[in-house]
Amino acid sequence: MFCGNRNCPFIESQTECQQSSDAVWRCIVGGALQNVEFNQGEVLFLQGEPSSNLYALKHGMVKICVHTADGREQIVGLSRPGNLLLGLQSINDAYHPYTAIAVTPVHACRIKHRTLLHLVQTQGDLAMRMIAAANAQLAHSRALVEGLGQKNARAKLASFILFMRSCSVREDGGFAMPFSRMEIASVLGLSEETVCRLMANMKRSGAIHAPRGKIEIRDRSHLYAISAGDPDRYAEVSNQ
Repeated sequence: MFCGNRNCPFIESQTECQQSSDAVWRCIVGGALQNVEFNQGEVLFLQGEPSSNLYALKHGMVKICVHTADGREQIVGLSRPGNLLLGLQSINDAYHPYTAIAVTPVHACRIKHRTLLHLVQTQGDLAMRMIAAANAQLAHSRALVEGLGQKNARAKLASFILFMRSCSVREDGGFAMPFSRMEIASVLGLSEETVCRLMANMKRSGAIHAPRGKIEIRDRSHLYAISAGDPDRYAEVSNQ
């Protein structure tokens, strides 16, 4: 089975020449995978649901969330194509500890936990790839905590906008923002009112333009200054 997702931990390059630019990328567990698609808003799996599959994303973005005792949804992470495996954390658990929901249309490869664990017993290289995927997940979580955890509210929001720009399909005049203000607040640990107020400040400052469902970065250096917590640059427009 061949795939274009070159960052997937199940992919290996088959080429006669290391320097060739025409390498063929083969999935080492291709026979055990099932190609699946989810529309925006569809659930890949639910918190508390029996844990039986994991997913390698080929296209799209998935939000990872937990539901509190009072029924509120708290977004605790994001997953996108790369060397991460969605659902890997629960491979040895009976139930999923979180819910995974497609933020955009998603294309993915699905593999059963039981099948993958059997393959690990017979393919030593696959075990090392699983360890690498687990390490990548930890690094991703650590980067998210380090990048947002110590920043003030406006720096968090600016950093999130820049992050979304880096992983979204860009269109003329900007990129689609698949999250509502409430969802952005959930990701960043802020109130919806704070997100709306800070977004309005950034629009007034000329850093961004935010028509419905889209973000346009008008002044990238200004937005980077805000994300870095530069109080002098931001104070100039906040005090106007």
